[in-house]
Amino acid sequence: MARGHLRSWFWGVYTRSALRGGLRATGRQGAMKLRAILLLSALGALASAEQVVLNSNIKDKEDSPYTVFPPIKRVAVVGAGPSGLQVAAELKEHGFNVTIFDRAPGPGGNWRFTDEIPVRESYPDAPLDLAPAIPSTLPHTEIYTDGQDGLTVDQRWRAHWVPRPVWKNLHTNSPISITDLPGVPYPAGSPWSPSQDTVTKHVRGYAAIHGLASDDDEGVVAYNTRVERLRKDEEAGKWTLTLKKVRKLTETNRLEATWYEQEFDAVVVALGLDAELPHVPEIEGIEGWSKVKDEKSATGWGIYHSRGYRRPEHYANKTVLIVGASVSGSEIARDVAPFVRKLYVSRKDYVWEKLHPFQRRSFKRLPESAEVVPEIKSFGPLEEDVQGIQSGKITFINGSVIEGVDEVILATGYARVNRLLAQVSQDSTRTEQRQRPKRNTHWTGHYIPDPTLAFTNTRPWTTLRYQALGLAKIWEGTARLPNEAELWRQYNETRWNYFWSFWGTERSEALVRQWVTYLNNESLELGGRLVDTFPSERREEFAYYMTLDVQESYITLENFTRFEDVPASEWGKDEKSTNLVDKGRELDYDFGEYGLW
Repeated sequence: MARGHLRSWFWGVYTRSALRGGLRATGRQGAMKLRAILLLSALGALASAEQVVLNSNIKDKEDSPYTVFPPIKRVAVVGAGPSGLQVAAELKEHGFNVTIFDRAPGPGGNWRFTDEIPVRESYPDAPLDLAPAIPSTLPHTEIYTDGQDGLTVDQRWRAHWVPRPVWKNLHTNSPISITDLPGVPYPAGSPWSPSQDTVTKHVRGYAAIHGLASDDDEGVVAYNTRVERLRKDEEAGKWTLTLKKVRKLTETNRLEATWYEQEFDAVVVALGLDAELPHVPEIEGIEGWSKVKDEKSATGWGIYHSRGYRRPEHYANKTVLIVGASVSGSEIARDVAPFVRKLYVSRKDYVWEKLHPFQRRSFKRLPESAEVVPEIKSFGPLEEDVQGIQSGKITFINGSVIEGVDEVILATGYARVNRLLAQVSQDSTRTEQRQRPKRNTHWTGHYIPDPTLAFTNTRPWTTLRYQALGLAKIWEGTARLPNEAELWRQYNETRWNYFWSFWGTERSEALVRQWVTYLNNESLELGGRLVDTFPSERREEFAYYMTLDVQESYITLENFTRFEDVPASEWGKDEKSTNLVDKGRELDYDFGEYGLW
């Protein structure tokens, strides 16, 4: 077999030499051996008509069809949301020495509600900072007092941990049956679309069960700790994490920041939507409006990003303009509608038939009291020495004008850049990051140039459980990863990068089948537990829920069952399914925050 060309690499449950040996065997023992070999052959044939010789005993890295890993014992997990918690729990179960890092005060990720809001976003978007300020000598500690360098202690605190973009009355846009973590059932009677409060408690419960809560072993959990830099010491073969831990000195109203470094054999980056990177649209006059403070505003400003939205009562008897009508925009509009005096929602002009069903869902969910207006052309001049933005005129692309708006909420999304991946690859190009979920990353999550680094790259509530197990098995040696040449071949072929999209689509189902078959074949040969595919009854519940929620035929049970008769060679050739996914390709991250993806 040519090096670097390992087809169907995880299906090899027998060798040709063993098969030849079985054919030569005679007598009762030989017949038993032959039946066993033929059974294994049939299992392999179910997966692929083309089998290959696998040899897990190869020690020479240059000759191995697999990636040869150094001993991996100490693993860092960056991010303590639903994805990071599952990875950390699985690695712990497999005996790795794990430390999980998150800049928040505790677990939850984007499902950690607080009335705190992030510090002011940049107008326009700030470039991605790949080189944050780090003291020249580490470890290093700084003590900050209130008002130092023009910043309050509270501002420094919020700038460090970045309160997440979750509001009080938020509910998931996916049913409870596919929005849960393994082994932690929701309370009986929970609604199909759970509230953020219910999901937050669920995630924290999972963390507590697995020893990953904020008050657990400090050697395992490191909250209030941000990963400032990730780099590989090639000579030592270790990953070095430069960390910044911040804690409040409440008795003196001061803040303590400590920079230090730790080394790990492997790293998993489990970061989802980054609330630190809100997107601000480029609109004439928006910078001028962004400088206007308003003490009556919940954020202290007249115009701000939706990540600062928390409670609807604040908007009582106000005139509010929401810019954007996707998930955040439409749901915030529904939340504030009963309280406001007047509600405008600005959105782009679309051809209804060309929209993805979930885009249509968002538009259908806009409250009847909202007046839908076109895209904004400009924010006009404001009166000087007057607080607030009420004096300014807002002009739309059709020439219409409104004024007297009290607050503008920008529900305009987030930058699609993974900060640590950009650091490692030295590429912060947002366009390229948007085109693929993780650049230079194999479908298993491994970073191809160095597979001791991995990124979670799938839906945390469903498929992530398989990825977590796969990472643990590969790094412990009970599953094999192909060599670098084969990783790149798969990365560049349609079949192997076909996996990322909405739950219930062909792409999502392909990834589930890929993971389940891979894990079970590797466990059959090398040891480990077998896994089941995602329960069919949950899929049926999901299909029923989505039809009701989207208010049109969107996902049916056939989306899952039909796939049982589709070989891998046909993945992506169903025109109807592919078109549906292509329509929604730009929506994946829009919906990821609230559960569907």
